Amino acid sequence: MEHKKIAFFNYLIPQNWIISITLLSARLLSYLPFHWILKLGHILGVFLYFLPSKRSAIAIKNIDLCFPTLSDFEKKKLLKKHFSSLGIGLLEVAMVRWKSNKAFKKLITVNGLDHLRNAVKKDKGVILMSAHFTSLEVSALIGRKEIVSDLPPLVGMYRLGSNEIINQFFRQARLRSVEGLVTKFEVKSLIKALKEKKIIWYASDQNFTGKNAIELEFFNQKAMANTAITRFIEITGCSVLPFFPTRLENHQGYSLTIYPEINYAANQDPESFLKEFYRVLEEHIKKNPEQYYWIHRRFKSNLENKNPYL
Repeated sequence: MEHKKIAFFNYLIPQNWIISITLLSARLLSYLPFHWILKLGHILGVFLYFLPSKRSAIAIKNIDLCFPTLSDFEKKKLLKKHFSSLGIGLLEVAMVRWKSNKAFKKLITVNGLDHLRNAVKKDKGVILMSAHFTSLEVSALIGRKEIVSDLPPLVGMYRLGSNEIINQFFRQARLRSVEGLVTKFEVKSLIKALKEKKIIWYASDQNFTGKNAIELEFFNQKAMANTAITRFIEITGCSVLPFFPTRLENHQGYSLTIYPEINYAANQDPESFLKEFYRVLEEHIKKNPEQYYWIHRRFKSNLENKNPYL
């Protein structure tokens, strides 16, 4: 999808002043040392935690549902850590947009790269099936030759928002790492990229409704998932590998983990395939639960029409 570059005067329109000032501040902050950015992100997250918001109520409901054995104190502690992670994640987008590849090279470790290289050797397209973590934008760095060399081009997915300036900011951030971007409505472009043996960076773990929706369990809760991924396999013969980021402790950087391929055999049902993906996802989340995106209404749709957020 082609996008026109926004003219500079659009940043000066009064209704865009707050966004323009925020982006300018984010750009300046992105040049700070990494540990300072994390500290400022934590402060931002603390501010967001104390700011009255529906998102906080959604996050605590998700934590209640997914971690019922935690005490109230432990749940509140996890909620606070989650908002800290969210604040850091916001500044990470600015880092991805403006920080140098030389700086990132020192911060990124890729685990399981052999799994990806073996999939590429099959001479088919590959889907790195990710999920919505607070460090999601850092995941795209795997597409930069300065971080990982000798891989096919990476194509990313993205979602359009209502503000053109913010849309352009996220597009420019991701286009530093990927060859191109497609929305969920551009399925033909996605399939074309797979047939051209490229790598697709794909996150499809949020609530889904539609003809391809099926119900499965996620943290022992009923959740709707999208089976379109199995159609991509059937059409293109691509490989699918779970791929998740982790922000390491003590300002040590990031670990990008590629898990073994999830095989989708002939006559296999999509549900069993997705169950395996969500099993791997759950295990990854449990290692650092505060880093998953808990402010999304993941369980609002199910076959019983029970919405826990009401």
